[in-house]
Amino acid sequence: MSTRPPSRRSGSEAERLREDVALFVAAGATESVQRVITAVHGLSRRLNQWYDRQLADLDLTAGDWAVMSKLVRDGGDAGLSPSVLADAANVAPSSMTHRLDRLAKRRLLTRDTDPDNRVRVRVRLSDAGWQLFQTAIRESNLVESDVLSCLSKRDRVRLAELLEMAIKGLDDLED
Repeated sequence: MSTRPPSRRSGSEAERLREDVALFVAAGATESVQRVITAVHGLSRRLNQWYDRQLADLDLTAGDWAVMSKLVRDGGDAGLSPSVLADAANVAPSSMTHRLDRLAKRRLLTRDTDPDNRVRVRVRLSDAGWQLFQTAIRESNLVESDVLSCLSKRDRVRLAELLEMAIKGLDDLED
């Protein structure tokens, strides 16, 4: 019977990450792999906490942000259907209708009849929605730049390349 290491939680995030890696290694994981994965997960979790606070300050939910960012990425001039937006936000169409109503009331998006099929609705980000999206991105960029300020530009480029290679590795596993 194997023995578990004692549970201990230190103060700093860096110390907790090191402790987590040690626990995973004690359970049979590879240290170099766990250092990377645990650090990426920890960074993502901390940034997501900050993003949640930022969205709340902008009076947006994570679901609102999912809609707005999907419209920016894929909506273009034609916009997107509410069902596509519901899929992107992983919610039921009825929940999406409520969310779209709230965003439209704030004038962050528009809903128009699809000229190719008058039964369908096309949703587009409004100018006010685009301005709010830009504000959120600029504020995020300030924090993200601070987070990465300890790395040189060359190190940031290399880190991005390495993470992109890891993501490609995941894509290859799925194929």
